[in-house]
Amino acid sequence: MKSRNLKSQITMLMVIGLVLFIAVSFILYLSKSTVKKQSQQSIKTIQGTAIETQPIREFAAKCLDKLAKDAVTLLGSQGGYIYSSQGGTLIDYSDTDEGLFFVRHNSVNVAYNILPPKFAAPPYSSGIPDYPWPAFPYQTAASNEEIFEGFFGVSNIPPLNSSEGPNSIQTQIGSFIDSNMAGCADFSSFEKQGIEITMQPVKTSAVIGSSDVTINSKIPIRISNKETSEFAEISDFSVNLNLRLRSIYFFSKELVENDVKNIKFDIGSINNSRDFLSVKVLKHAFSNDDLIIVTDEKSLISGKPFEYVFARRNRAPALYYIKKTILDYPPLYTINQSDLLEDYKLMAEDPDEDNYTFTITPALPKVLNVPQIKFKVEVSDGRLSDYQTITVNRI
Repeated sequence: MKSRNLKSQITMLMVIGLVLFIAVSFILYLSKSTVKKQSQQSIKTIQGTAIETQPIREFAAKCLDKLAKDAVTLLGSQGGYIYSSQGGTLIDYSDTDEGLFFVRHNSVNVAYNILPPKFAAPPYSSGIPDYPWPAFPYQTAASNEEIFEGFFGVSNIPPLNSSEGPNSIQTQIGSFIDSNMAGCADFSSFEKQGIEITMQPVKTSAVIGSSDVTINSKIPIRISNKETSEFAEISDFSVNLNLRLRSIYFFSKELVENDVKNIKFDIGSINNSRDFLSVKVLKHAFSNDDLIIVTDEKSLISGKPFEYVFARRNRAPALYYIKKTILDYPPLYTINQSDLLEDYKLMAEDPDEDNYTFTITPALPKVLNVPQIKFKVEVSDGRLSDYQTITVNRI
């Protein structure tokens, strides 16, 4: 009886073992088959979508190229700045801010790169009549040495690279492209063909070289075929502009720096031109404020020479110091200009190369019938003026 039970148990174990063996073998077969199918499907996805992604890649690349050109053209026309509403980093100004922060020209707001002097430290002064310093152009009231370098304005040209400060040209190019890519990359024509395309936020960087500008963008795009469930992803894009932006920038910056430190510097002089870079001045574009246009004939954007345009706010002319300002004449003496100035020739310099006129008030000739008369000798460019006072005593 025990022998029969033992045989039954052995038979049962053999059956169970056989069943387990068959089950395990079947599972391994299914697993191997699934991996093989997935691998084949993956290969099919890559091979099947490689050709389909090329038109989409080319479309996105054209958008990047267009936006890169739009960015440099826009900042070039606006004094190196792109406003927030345009996709840049500089705050937008209201229309009433014209003459304070920008000049309106060719439908854009051209920022000032040159502003009048302010908060000048001694010996300089930004306030009339001590501007630019009390004894200008002489070093001191007793000196005859003429000096024309000093503090005649403030540079507001943006930094070139992001490491040099906010609102840099480098940062603004990237910001403009990132902000406008979604509006440019309209994939609806592809989606009508049964392709689903999604794009994640774009991240762009600009490398401003000595002779070109390279734009690198990460544009994460996922392309899916609804019918086959195939998909592909593309991301890295690059475009190169034949634009000497670094050379243009430093040429313009040199102009600005010379203009704010040397009152006799003529920013529009042909002598400033070099290496296919030239400069011209559009006088009185807004009131007495000027536009400065730097052109690079070697940098072509859409077939046209690149221009960097910035505004220069009007600054007061500077009256040469009149050394003798207290005079004595007898009663009822009729004072003429030659008496008042003692044959001194009125002279002045204007930092914006504006024409200027001299006036003396009260008007001459003047009869000395009071104990003292104060005459105001003034130079004006029609908008701003500088003056000095001469006191005449009756003796």
